[in-house]
Amino acid sequence: MPAPLTPLRMVFRETPIIPSVRHVEHLDQAIAAHGKIVYLLTGDLENCEEMIRRILASDKLPIVNLDLLNGFSRDKYAVNYLKHCGVRGIISTHLDPLRHAHGIDLYAIQRTFLLDSGAKNTITNQLKNSPVDALEVLPAPVAPKLLESVRAISPDIPVVGGGLIYTLKEAEDLLSQGLDAVSISNPQMWIS
Repeated sequence: MPAPLTPLRMVFRETPIIPSVRHVEHLDQAIAAHGKIVYLLTGDLENCEEMIRRILASDKLPIVNLDLLNGFSRDKYAVNYLKHCGVRGIISTHLDPLRHAHGIDLYAIQRTFLLDSGAKNTITNQLKNSPVDALEVLPAPVAPKLLESVRAISPDIPVVGGGLIYTLKEAEDLLSQGLDAVSISNPQMWIS
C-alpha cells in the first residue's frame, strides 16, 4: 500500500511560487527552481512521460493539467496512464477525472475561473460535492475574493491563484492575502 499523500497545504508551504511549464524548453528552469512541485501545462503522448521522469529525478512532484495535454482524453484511462508514468497529481476543470485521480491516490486540483458572482456560487456549490485536494482559481488577482467562501465550506482546502501575475510583488501580495500558493508560467519569476 502506498504511503498516504502529504496534505497539499504543507507542500505549498515549500512551494509558494509554483513553476508552471507552458513550453517544454522551460522544463530545466522549472526543475532548478525552489520548491517541491512542478506543474506541467504542456505535453503530449510523445513527450510527457520523459518530462515526468525528469521532474521525479529532481525529487519534485509532477502535477499535470490534463485539460492542456495533447492527445489525451479527460477520462480515467488517461489518469491511470499518467499515474503509471509517475504523475503525483492532476489539474482539471472537469470533475470526473479529478474524482478518479483522488480515488487512486493522486492529488486532485480543481481549476476554475472566477468571472463573476455566478461563477463564485457555482464554484462553492461544486466544492460541497467534490473530493478535491486543492482549488486553483484563475485569474489570480481575483482569487482572494473566493477565500472566505472556500474556507466556510472546507477550511483545510488550499487555494492557488494562477494567471495574470506579472511581478514578484504581485505574487507576494496575493500570498499575503491568504492564498496558499500562486502558479506562474514566466520562468523569470521562478525563484531558484
